[in-house]
Amino acid sequence: MSCGTGKTLVGRWHAERIGAAVTAVVVPSLSLIAQTLAEWRSVPGWPFEALITCSDRTTADGEYERAAGDGQDVSASYWASLRARVTTESAIVANRLRDHSPSRPLVVFSTYHSVHVVADAARRAGVVMDLVVADEAHTLAGRPRPEFRIVLEEKLPARTRVFMTATQVLAETEPHSEYFEDWSAPLSMSDEKLFGPVAYRLDFSAAIARDLLSDYRVLVYETSGENLTPDPVSALIAGAREGIGKVLSFHGRVGKARAFAAAIDGITLPDGRTVVARSVAGKDPTRQRMQALELLRSARPEQMVVVCSARCLAAGVDIPAVDGVLFADPKNSDVDVIQAVGRALRKSPGKSHGVIMIPVCIPRDLDEDTALSTGAFSAVWRVLRGLRAMDDRLARELDEVLRAPSRRGIRDGSRLLSHIEFNVPSITDVSLLNNKIVDFVSPAWDLFYTELEQFVAEHGHARPERNTKLGRWCERQRMMYRTGMLIDDRRARLRALPGWTWDVAEQRWIEQWAQVADLFRRHGESLLTDPELAVIPIDAGVLSRKCRASTVGRWCAWNRQLARRGDLSDWQADKLNEVDSWAWALITETDAAAVDLLGEYVAWKGHANPPPDVVEDDIELGRWLNEIRRQRVTGRLSQPLLDEIEMVTPADSAGGALRWYRVEMQWLLGIEALRQFRAREGHLRIPEKHTEALPDTTIPLYDWCTRQRYFYRHGQMPPARAQALERVDGWLWERQPAPRVLMDIGDARHGTRTGYVKGCKCEECTEANRTKARERIARSVAGRPTTDWVSATRARMHLAALDAQGAQQKSLARASELNVKTIVGVLSGTTKRILPETETAILALTFGAVQAAVAPGTSIDGGPTWVLLDDLIARGWPKAWIAREIGKGTEKSLQLRRDSVTAGHAKAVARLYERLGERKPQSWRRCKQLPTLDEILAESPNEPAHPALAVAPGSGTSESSGNQNRWAKQLLDQGYSIQHIAKRCAMTEAQVKSLTATDRRMPA
Repeated sequence: MSCGTGKTLVGRWHAERIGAAVTAVVVPSLSLIAQTLAEWRSVPGWPFEALITCSDRTTADGEYERAAGDGQDVSASYWASLRARVTTESAIVANRLRDHSPSRPLVVFSTYHSVHVVADAARRAGVVMDLVVADEAHTLAGRPRPEFRIVLEEKLPARTRVFMTATQVLAETEPHSEYFEDWSAPLSMSDEKLFGPVAYRLDFSAAIARDLLSDYRVLVYETSGENLTPDPVSALIAGAREGIGKVLSFHGRVGKARAFAAAIDGITLPDGRTVVARSVAGKDPTRQRMQALELLRSARPEQMVVVCSARCLAAGVDIPAVDGVLFADPKNSDVDVIQAVGRALRKSPGKSHGVIMIPVCIPRDLDEDTALSTGAFSAVWRVLRGLRAMDDRLARELDEVLRAPSRRGIRDGSRLLSHIEFNVPSITDVSLLNNKIVDFVSPAWDLFYTELEQFVAEHGHARPERNTKLGRWCERQRMMYRTGMLIDDRRARLRALPGWTWDVAEQRWIEQWAQVADLFRRHGESLLTDPELAVIPIDAGVLSRKCRASTVGRWCAWNRQLARRGDLSDWQADKLNEVDSWAWALITETDAAAVDLLGEYVAWKGHANPPPDVVEDDIELGRWLNEIRRQRVTGRLSQPLLDEIEMVTPADSAGGALRWYRVEMQWLLGIEALRQFRAREGHLRIPEKHTEALPDTTIPLYDWCTRQRYFYRHGQMPPARAQALERVDGWLWERQPAPRVLMDIGDARHGTRTGYVKGCKCEECTEANRTKARERIARSVAGRPTTDWVSATRARMHLAALDAQGAQQKSLARASELNVKTIVGVLSGTTKRILPETETAILALTFGAVQAAVAPGTSIDGGPTWVLLDDLIARGWPKAWIAREIGKGTEKSLQLRRDSVTAGHAKAVARLYERLGERKPQSWRRCKQLPTLDEILAESPNEPAHPALAVAPGSGTSESSGNQNRWAKQLLDQGYSIQHIAKRCAMTEAQVKSLTATDRRMPA
């Protein structure tokens, strides 16, 4: 029955007439349930109880259900006003079915998305429905969602099923006898095994004849615009000339509907009326949409009200009557067209007919044939096909256009369609327009198809010569296919013909094949497995614009996929088999099945990123894709498999492209390595620079853990990752510091940043480095430069004074804890500016400090040292004994120069002189060796030290001796040998041995 002729009430009256005790009414959306229930309640005489079944909004079914109703919700108060109870629970429905009174009929209203709840409830309650009313039954035709098909099956037990629609959908071919076993085939409403016989038909022409609907006129007119998009104002002025006051315009996208409404709202038409325009979309609040529709009801004579709809006002939803509809964008199917046209045919006071407006925009550089065959006229042909399906008058006129010539015996356009007016100045060839109408709209297509089938049977291919009538028809089908204007069933029938090819692609394929064959001859099997060879491009001049097979690897993958789907022609398969080293199975069967399933998923969902729990045909697609991502990150993904995946997924620049999640996958590999280390070692004390080998890659685990701690400290780590790390037993966000051990850092002083830089991590050096870092940060926070350079003049003058006293550059550097290069630069005048701390360190130098900092091997003046030696010799101490005690134990005599000695020897002599004090050697026999100094001191411990010790330059003080002892003990703790410690600390071996009395860790 046509839109607006009372289908809803027919279902209500039928239920009353047959005395149905339990009825199920199934419609596409909740808003349509509300409308249907209101109409059933409006007719008195058959009291019934209403139960509304819908899906939980938080579930996927609930989301689909709301989307089907343009996102509209129905308030609880509205259901209450209609005396209806609402539930999402199958158990509640089952209880109501089981307990209902036969004296009071029960009607269960449901959407197609929720009908499985009703079916489950009926099964639980053991109840058979007396009547199932499926409104908008075209929803079940074609290839409906699997859960919708329950209405057709015994899963929903019913004694009678009634299917009602304004748009009967017929499959191109009749189903075979085992139709129910082949649910992949399109469902046709002509199949009586599924939908039963036609009980009543009221098409548009009959409804118009009985004055149930207004008649219509189709106005195809040319407007200005850009990129085939009509200018909104120009598109509306044509409607103004027709005198219409209420218009519903249809758009393919929400953005276009919004822009169209904004462009025309408030303009003044040539007849003086003002345009009031609003746009409505599925995501708009219900109140906003109702306000827009209310404008149609309350339109005033001085106004033209336009409501621009995008993905809204679904099938069956009641809206106010309008004077006309405007197809600003082509609708997608005959069903959409019929539903839209039905809005213009509803009766209203003073309305004689509804106007269907189709504006077209034709670029200047297009010839007439191209303009009629491409996007400019796509909306025209779609609308006319829809009108032909609903109005048998138009179908008869189209047959007449095909068969009957004019009075002059030729088809010159003198016989046009009575309800359609073309006002397109750019199209002057009326005969060409007639031919296009025949091609795109009339049933002549079936006659040509039959002729083509005969041609294929006789010639074995589907390529008639282009200069014949049939050849030109085939070319037009290919053009329509390329421009997306060939309807699905015709496309499928043509593809099924042996040898059919859509365009010049056959020749293009041969040229591509020739390139690939040549590359195989040159490179052999490695052509597709070597990543550098597989990306060799195919010449752009032979590629179809829609084909992504831009490289030899992808082209071969594309053909392998065509072969697996059965879409590769036999002659193409034979040509590929002729290629040397060609192989059909470069990936495993499991991977091939997963790739094909991924392609189907992309076609279904529009993106290539299924969640991990997606499983189809026993293939865990989500998990498989995660493994592929891992292989890509670890470099183990084979090139043929990568090419296959890229051929079934959208391009990177398109929405829905495959996301490789490289960063996320690398992180997962890192935590896998961390868990493996923990399981093997029993702890998470990961050595510095440690790497962990996984089965497919190696992870720098120490560096990875360091980065995770850094991200956590700086608030850059996602909570989920932080929780995953904390679940690893032993994980700490701050690594426990290693014990601070004093290290041998040569001549550098401990407790300075220099010592830290040289590798010592003792507490003193570490704290010095921290202090320096804190000072630098504080200056940066205060907005001051981290370094304040000053003039080097004062420092240079001070160094020059010390140099004049005999201070050496190396000694100056050691005493100031600066490097020699800095001292040389300042002293020579090369360095003009220095850091403040550098100036402070230089100005704090004294000659004594410089002398004390002289390196043990540095030559110094020997005079002061020989003063001490001469006194010792004069007291009777042998030179050989003195040589042994100052560390020259291999010498039999005191071999020191008079003019200069090393700083180390000077310190050793001064130390010996200090410890001996005023002692003189006791008499001993020459054959007996003189005791060591330690033995002598042990025999006379109370002997006073020398009262007037003259400290040799660079020999140090008692305080420095204390530092030497402390340093020597620390080196002993670290395991250094006595000889090494004595040399580094400018001490004798005996002195070092004396320190071991309290420390038993001396190495052997």
